[in-house]
Amino acid sequence: MNRSFFAREWGAVTFVLTVFLGIIIVPIALVLGNKPPPPPALPTVSPSPTVSAPASPSPSPSPTAR
Repeated sequence: MNRSFFAREWGAVTFVLTVFLGIIIVPIALVLGNKPPPPPALPTVSPSPTVSAPASPSPSPSPTAR
């Protein structure tokens, strides 16, 4: 390959070099950009005392026998 070839075919040479660079750079970018997302932060729950009144059984109405 001499200088006159590059002077005539500079567009083709540039295209081929761009394709070769893409073959190398695109897979690297896909691997580096494909990291799993970090785990979500767990919400911090502060224990709050809850007081509940004991449930008292309420009498249910019974059917009257006649």
